[in-house]
Amino acid sequence: MNPLIHAKLLAIKRRLLIRFGRGFDPYPVPPEGIELSPSIGHFNDYELAPLALSWTQHSKGDVLDWQKSARAKLAELCGYTRQANATAASSPKQCDINSELQHRQFYLRLRGGSGIPVSILRRADTMEALPVMICLQGTNSGAHLSWGEARMPADPIKIAAGADYARQAVAQGYAAVCIEQTAFGERRETLLPQASRDPCIDTAGHALLLGRTLLGERASDVSSVIDWLETESSTLSLDTTRIEIMGSSSGGSTAIIAAALDDRIGSVLASGCVGFIRDTIAKRGNASGQNIIPGILNWLEFDDIVGLIAPRPFLVVSGETDHIWPHAGAQRVIDNARHIYEAHNAGRAVEAVPAPGGHRFYPDIAWRHYNRLIDHSRSHA
Repeated sequence: MNPLIHAKLLAIKRRLLIRFGRGFDPYPVPPEGIELSPSIGHFNDYELAPLALSWTQHSKGDVLDWQKSARAKLAELCGYTRQANATAASSPKQCDINSELQHRQFYLRLRGGSGIPVSILRRADTMEALPVMICLQGTNSGAHLSWGEARMPADPIKIAAGADYARQAVAQGYAAVCIEQTAFGERRETLLPQASRDPCIDTAGHALLLGRTLLGERASDVSSVIDWLETESSTLSLDTTRIEIMGSSSGGSTAIIAAALDDRIGSVLASGCVGFIRDTIAKRGNASGQNIIPGILNWLEFDDIVGLIAPRPFLVVSGETDHIWPHAGAQRVIDNARHIYEAHNAGRAVEAVPAPGGHRFYPDIAWRHYNRLIDHSRSHA
């Protein structure tokens, strides 16, 4: 048969089978008891993963010694580094949102000329040194959502649903520091001749070539920004003895890793990003590569990572019907991580809170429970 005719007939057959719900599988049926999908071997090995540094295997030892060893291993696997201090590449641009909010934009210079856009929002009627809330957007159009600016068609809907973290933080009494995460917004990939459709996968893959991860690079950026904030605290009127961090989805993932590795971060408000690795990213498609840490299951699970934040306050809010990070999974992680907090006599400093919905940030629920958690931790410090 003519190859072109053969190809067209196969295409028609495939289209018809898919249209009528039968699916198209041209391959032979394997012998009974044999599964050929690659994931079957991985799923089996997950159950055998050694988790050699898990707290469950070291709970009879000193918790501080365990945290030191586990933190060093996590930093190694992520490729997290504390780089030389970042410097502002230009004078800040002030673009106040209204008479009540001061908004200053900076560009910090890092290695090889790369940079980090940073915006600082605060009340315009005071120059007292305010505590810092670092705000991290998830897989969205960029950090501008945090101060309520719409640049892409879906932005107004996301802002209305609670993505304006910085405005919320300022209303709570913080100076909000918004960091543009790698591969989003102003830091989207623009130089590759044939960039992939997903905004993160190219950057994630290229980081792996250097022994780093996208998650580790993002956490490193957070630490670089903190270095800069501490250096410029007087000029910026910031109280850098109190630095906190918040983020949702991939922003929450970065917040957790950054706090696990950098103890200058005093507390964490995370949303829609907590679950056991073996139950979440290990058992679904991952087109972005954002949360992949090579070799992590040889050493740690997610409850251990949360435990590296202990005894600092940690709150996660998750939708009960979140299709990515449901509350039930987050609760199981927190129940386990609480054992590490209890080793610090801080069992009430970690909490998982459900929200009646899907994958998004829930401002009213999050801030109410977070403020209560922070107040309790301060009163028992």
